[in-house]
Amino acid sequence: MPAEPPLPLSPMPEDWQRALAVVAHPDDLEYGAAAAIAEWTAAGREIGYLLVTRGEAGIDGLPPAECARVREAEQRAGAGAFLLRAPQ
Repeated sequence: MPAEPPLPLSPMPEDWQRALAVVAHPDDLEYGAAAAIAEWTAAGREIGYLLVTRGEAGIDGLPPAECARVREAEQRAGAGAFLLRAPQ
């Protein structure tokens, strides 16, 4: 017997102002939720990021401490660049 199709997702509520996006590694949000976060911030909502790791194992050939420094700097630079363009 074939599996039943999944139920449709409920629409995202519109009656909120702040959110916290939690991910494991630097760049996970950019690959997973960037479009939604861009839409929410463009609408004036506040989105905080919580990254559980600094990305210590994310670049082959770099020692973990150096990799973490590089990935953290990239994440901060990306967030800073967005803040310069965000509506006030």
